[in-house]
Amino acid sequence: MNGSTIPTTTGSTSMVQTILRTGSQLLDWNNRRAGDYATTRYGSFRGSLLMYFTEATIERMVRLEEDIVNGNDASSMVWKTSLSNELTMVAVAGAILAQITITALSLDGITTVHWIVRGFFASSLVLGLLSVQFAVMQQRTMGNLHKPSSIRAWLLANSSNDLSRHSREEKHRVSFTAAFLTQIPYTMIEYGTVFLIVGLGLYLGYAWKKKIGMETGALDNRNVFV
Repeated sequence: MNGSTIPTTTGSTSMVQTILRTGSQLLDWNNRRAGDYATTRYGSFRGSLLMYFTEATIERMVRLEEDIVNGNDASSMVWKTSLSNELTMVAVAGAILAQITITALSLDGITTVHWIVRGFFASSLVLGLLSVQFAVMQQRTMGNLHKPSSIRAWLLANSSNDLSRHSREEKHRVSFTAAFLTQIPYTMIEYGTVFLIVGLGLYLGYAWKKKIGMETGALDNRNVFV
């Protein structure tokens, strides 16, 4: 029986390694493609800066140009519906994040620990609220784009105005501002969650150091922190 189990375990391990290796290769390929796009469009220096600070936005620009700008009308409408659903989930997540952070700001002894803990919690709260605001704003904008041509016009120029003021080449380039606006709510959720986790970890560390909340045990905060 043991002999029949070993091949199965080995096969499962090999499958997991293959999946992880394939996923890593896809991520590397996607990053290289976005890097080449940024360098070609903005130059080596500016492209490198944009890839460092706004990599997710550049990757979204690549997908938008391939799937929407150079795609068909059906792809544009599907993207609009998909983005609206994504923004709805982001808005809900942002509201939940803000509520959790408000609760964290009322933790026992929060005013006696280092101010940086409250700073992380406050930053998380602000990012959560801003993610909701930007998500709602984007949903309102998407609701006003009723035709595939309107969607492309907004992506290309971040407005529904005539694109004749652009060069012929730039007419088929996604606006960085438009891509950034569709990406920023999700990015705020990411950073807000990180700030909340870091703040909670710091709170537990300081609470252990200052011996806050020791009614149930002297080392409880340390154990949870670890």
